[in-house]
Amino acid sequence: MTFDFSKNDLDMSKYCTDRAADIAKHMNPDKMGTNYRKGPYSIVPYQTTHTTGGTIMGADPTTSAVNRYLQSWDVPNVFVMGAGAFPQNPSHNPTGTVGALAYWAADAITTKYLKSPGRLVPS
Repeated sequence: MTFDFSKNDLDMSKYCTDRAADIAKHMNPDKMGTNYRKGPYSIVPYQTTHTTGGTIMGADPTTSAVNRYLQSWDVPNVFVMGAGAFPQNPSHNPTGTVGALAYWAADAITTKYLKSPGRLVPS
C-alpha cells in the first residue's frame, strides 16, 4: 500500500515536525534529530502501520459504506468489522476502538438482527 502525499500534506507534516522539535529542544535532550516526511510513502518498511478507511461508517448511505452497526447499506446481511470504518486514522493504534465497534456490532447482530433480519438503520 502506498500513500501519495500532496504538497500541502508534506508542508503540514513539516510544520508539525518543527513544532515538536521546538518542544524537544526546550527539554534539553542529550541527543535529538528530526526526520521530515517525504513522498511518496510506502508501508513496506514499516509493516505495523495502522491503515484505515475503505468501508467508511456513517449516517448517510450516499456518503458511507456501512451504518453505525457496521452493517452494509447495500447488503443487509453483510457486517464489516475493522478499521476500514474510520474515514481516517485519528491517532496511533486504533485497536481499542476497533474492538469496541466490533463488540457494538456483535451485540446488534445478536440482539436485533437475528431476531428480525434486515436493515438495522433505515436508509
